[in-house]
Amino acid sequence: MTRLIAYISIPCALALAPLAAAADPAPQTLFGQPVQAAPELTEEEIAARRAAFEKYLEENDLIHAGGLVVPRSMAEDDLSAGPRPSYAWDTPPKRHTVFLNFFGGEMTGGTNSALMESPCIQGGTVQYPQFLRSEQEALAIIQVFKDAMEPFGVRIAYEKAPPKHLPYSMVMMGGKPQVIGLPNGVLGVACNLDCGDTWWRDTTFAFTEVAGDIQVLGTTALQEAAHAWGLDHIDGEDNIMYPYATFGKKVWADTCTPYNAATGPIGCEYVHDEFCGENGGAQNDIAELMAFFGANSVDDVAPTVTLLSPEDGAMIEPGTDVLVKAEVSDNFEGYGWRMMIPEANIEQPAYSGEKQWSIKPPKGTYTIRVEALDHDGNIGFAESVIHVGVEPTDPTTGEPTTGSDTSGTTSEGPPGESDTEDSTGGGGSNATVDPATATAPLDPGTDESGCNCVTAPVSRDMSVWMLALAGLGLVRRRRT
Repeated sequence: MTRLIAYISIPCALALAPLAAAADPAPQTLFGQPVQAAPELTEEEIAARRAAFEKYLEENDLIHAGGLVVPRSMAEDDLSAGPRPSYAWDTPPKRHTVFLNFFGGEMTGGTNSALMESPCIQGGTVQYPQFLRSEQEALAIIQVFKDAMEPFGVRIAYEKAPPKHLPYSMVMMGGKPQVIGLPNGVLGVACNLDCGDTWWRDTTFAFTEVAGDIQVLGTTALQEAAHAWGLDHIDGEDNIMYPYATFGKKVWADTCTPYNAATGPIGCEYVHDEFCGENGGAQNDIAELMAFFGANSVDDVAPTVTLLSPEDGAMIEPGTDVLVKAEVSDNFEGYGWRMMIPEANIEQPAYSGEKQWSIKPPKGTYTIRVEALDHDGNIGFAESVIHVGVEPTDPTTGEPTTGSDTSGTTSEGPPGESDTEDSTGGGGSNATVDPATATAPLDPGTDESGCNCVTAPVSRDMSVWMLALAGLGLVRRRRT
């Protein structure tokens, strides 16, 4: 069943006096990358963002009640009554990556972390601020996150964003709540309580300028990420999902622990009941996380890609619609893929899980590549070379040639893998390719796959083709 979640959880309402954030100036580099502090907001800008957030609530018939934004109809009936659809957990575990974004960046409204989107962002574009503390403090927060997630099949990225075609969630690590229109005194926010983790590209926020304690900030980031996986608040000051910030190391609850609705209603009871029994009124964090992500282990198996069409070496008339169709699979769910045309510098991440694309290439020779990537950096791909209105030739001799047969082949990645340090963590991945390098389009003059793919100059009409491809709609990929 496809389900859209309309909640906005605002957890960790500050139950202690805010701690003073570090007074040191913003670092010039972070994890080897240059950073630049976002300009301070004026009172007028803060008011405008607050107004935009309130308008969003009004236009969508939502209200802010008890730390949550919920549909008005639900709130007026019974704030404690969550949705009760017919439901059974029968989905195998998937692998996942969380990107802790300490760099900030330009954000817009939406639901796709790879596009720097969040439903929290209203009123246009927001330049989200960077982490203003030292790299040592950032690493300490990361360690809190890593320690908590180590038992599960989740990788942690922080030095750079993962490739866009890899499904990942993101926690923005920086700023104050006023940046996105929330009142002061909020440590973090998850703008969708995603019951059963049906959408894999959520963006959440941990406002690192509100408190100074490293453990509190790390726990806040964990809780916001967990809300985007469908976990609710529970009792127990030692638990990560406790709704108030308290000092000390926190853990995931490993028994069915009663809900805590002090800051808002419980939204995903029907999922929690799968693990704690109906009418149990409780949540078992570890049972659910293990069901979502499975136990941590090294994954050294590359995804399998089969290119069903077009046929390698196909001769095509200009103006003809060409169907690119592929089959993609892997030993773990959660992987991502993209369709690429290197000669045109075209890359289409399969955000909606699409496995076929319709293109109308102008005159020329093109390599059609479908490439899949898993969360341990293993790459599988398949390629076909097509000739649109031109005869295939050997690029070295100029003689006619039938081209090499690459259709339907797969690979664990290009030869000569890099020993680049892996920043994804998560228990020692054995990646065949650094995922961070997989975002760059193929160089038209480089035979990355070793398939001796033929290339040719791109027609000026290619710009029209690129615009047509760019117009393909992006639809959420959801679990059914």
